[in-house]
Amino acid sequence: MTSTIIIPNEAMLSVLPIPPSYIGKEVEVTFSLINGVSKPKSEMKLSEKFRGVLSQESAESFMNHIKTMRNEWTDI
Repeated sequence: MTSTIIIPNEAMLSVLPIPPSYIGKEVEVTFSLINGVSKPKSEMKLSEKFRGVLSQESAESFMNHIKTMRNEWTDI
């Protein structure tokens, strides 16, 4: 079995590499979305990757901690 993940940029898929051992044989081609509509990984922001992991209260507490730490850097 051969499997690959692609992100099509057109309605027609014209190039699909076929292993030589599959030539002349019946093969099945299946299209399915992975986790709904996805963006290319290189375009996903780090903040989008962790969206919803922290509660609003935890996020605010963490942000206050970051601000405190950054202020300490400028005070050095």
